[in-house]
Formats: sequence, C-alpha cells, structure tokens
Amino acid sequence: MNIYNIHKTSRVRWKRSDSIIFFESLESYLSAGLSLDVCLQMIEHGSASHRKYVYARMRSVVEKGGLFSSAITEHSRINNTVASIIRHGEASGALVRSITLARSMLEHQDELIKSCVSALVYPCIIGFFAGVLTIGLVRGIMPQIIPMLKGLHVQLPVLTRVVMSISDIATAYGLYIICGVVVCMCTFLFLYRRYRAFVRVCHHVVVRIPVIGNLITYYVTSVFLHSCGALLDSGVYINQAYTHAVGTISFLPLQEYMASYTAHVNNGAQLSSVFVRHTFPVYVSALISAGESSGTLGPSCIRAASILDRGIQHSLKRMTSLIEPLMMVGMGLIIGSIALSILMPIYDLSRVLQK
Repeated sequence: MNIYNIHKTSRVRWKRSDSIIFFESLESYLSAGLSLDVCLQMIEHGSASHRKYVYARMRSVVEKGGLFSSAITEHSRINNTVASIIRHGEASGALVRSITLARSMLEHQDELIKSCVSALVYPCIIGFFAGVLTIGLVRGIMPQIIPMLKGLHVQLPVLTRVVMSISDIATAYGLYIICGVVVCMCTFLFLYRRYRAFVRVCHHVVVRIPVIGNLITYYVTSVFLHSCGALLDSGVYINQAYTHAVGTISFLPLQEYMASYTAHVNNGAQLSSVFVRHTFPVYVSALISAGESSGTLGPSCIRAASILDRGIQHSLKRMTSLIEPLMMVGMGLIIGSIALSILMPIYDLSRVLQK
C-alpha cells in the first residue's frame, strides 16, 4: 500500500465510462468464480496508475471483512442509486446480478447523454464558424470599406448605415464587450456553483423554454425511472427505491416535485400517481400503473424510461434537422446583409452618374 501514499486521500469522482468499465470487469471476474478481493486485485493491476490506489483501498476494506458497497461509497463519489443496488445485492447474496443492473443503468444513461451531445455538435460547429466569419467581416473588412463609402458624399442606404454603426461599435468597444461577456460568464458560473437559490431560478427559467424545457424534463425523468426501476429490480422496497432515486435528480423543479410525493409513496400511495401531471407523457403513468397491477413495477419503470429515451432521441433529431437550415439561413442573411451594405451605395452612385 505504500506505493499509493503519493496520491490524495480524498474521494475521486468517477466518470460514467470509468464506472461502466469497472463494473463490467468486476462482473466478468465474479462470474468466473473468483472471490471479490481477487477480482479487485486483478482490476487494480490492469488499471491506470491514478486509479490503482482507489482499487487498493477498496480491496483493503473487503479483505478486512467490510462491505464492498461501503468501500465503493467511501473511496469514490459514485451515485447513491448504484451504491444502494450493490448494497442490496450483498445483503441478498446476488452481488453479480446487482452489478449487472448497475452497469446496465449506467450504460443507458451514457448512451442517452452521448445521443444528446452528438445531436448538438453539428449545429454548434456551424454557429461557431458563423460567429467567427461575422466577426471577421465586421472587424476586418468593413473598416477598410467604410472610409470609401463615406467618401462618396451621398445619402447612404439604411442597411449600410446600420452595418457601419455595428462595425464602428465593434471596432471601438470590441475588447470591452469581450471582457464584459467573460466577466458575466464567470459571475454566472460562480453564482451557479455557490448558491442553490440562483440554481433554482435558472432551472425554473429553463423549464419554461419551449421544446428545451420538455426535453430536459423528459431526460431527468428517464434517469429517475432507470434508477428507481433498477433498485426495484434488485429487490429494494418501493419507499427506499423512490427516496434513493429522488436523490439522483439534479434538476431542481423536478426534484422538488418528486420530493413532495415522498411521504405519499412511503404511506402506500401508488407510484403512478406521481406521474399524472400533464408535464409527463401519458404512457409513463399507464406503464407504471400496469406494472403495479401485475407485480412487475421495476421492469415497467425501465420500459417507460426506454420509451422516453427513444422519444428524446427522435425529438433531438427533429430539432437539429430544423436548427441546421435555420442557422444556414441566418448565416446567409448576415453575410448577405454585409455584402448588400457595400454594394447598394455603389449601385446608387452608378445610377446617379448615368443620369
């Protein structure tokens, strides 16, 4: 253990991909009949140097008779849902199955996040280059053209005057504007990380944005249902599963709404009653109600989450298919406006000279 003393003793935030690889390796070794401490030792030897000390500490806890769920909670910032699934698997003697459920839940979340990111990459790239091109035209070309246009001594078109004013402002105050934007962004990040009230205000504003608000709500609901379904599928009681799943929600409007139903669920209310609000798709409540009636609540929650995932992916595809042409049109309008602002005065002057 001495070779790991150079590392910090604080808990390490695991990436979702790291957790998936860890659980997949652990599942494979345990399925082969190896003991848990041997599995952790093998994973430790095959891991990167900055991860070895975490696995070594986990193995030390297990070798001393401690619980694996306690070790993984103590030495990594893994989410409470995964820790609860593993804890129940240890108590029931079904650790391999619990690890499989935890890995499956993390994989579903990872796939959904990657789908969201990949759908937004192309519009972001277009927007970035459109912004760079616009700034280049306004700051680089227009200052060279403006003296010539002013030297014509004619009444310039409105569009030309507007573009010239924007160029003058960008040239004179561009650095101040950039500094102001950076300061505002840093202030926003500081307030967002330090003050929960500010986060609540931001989340309530986002949830009211058309389309985007619904997409975020559906995504967080999907994460909640995956977490709750995985816990129920591993044998956790509904009140404990609901409480732990609410803890995974980071979107405050939905977290506060779900938390307000904790007492009702603990007192025996049906889980489907939580999703009757119009914000949620109708099929979510219907599937959960069917699962409650048939005794398959866990799989029903996971099935509802999977349908939500597919709906989110389709909505993202439709949104990006609409955003891309709109951004291209916007880019064309900006460049066309700048070009027209240069050509229109020259055209007007040529007509005067012809007369």
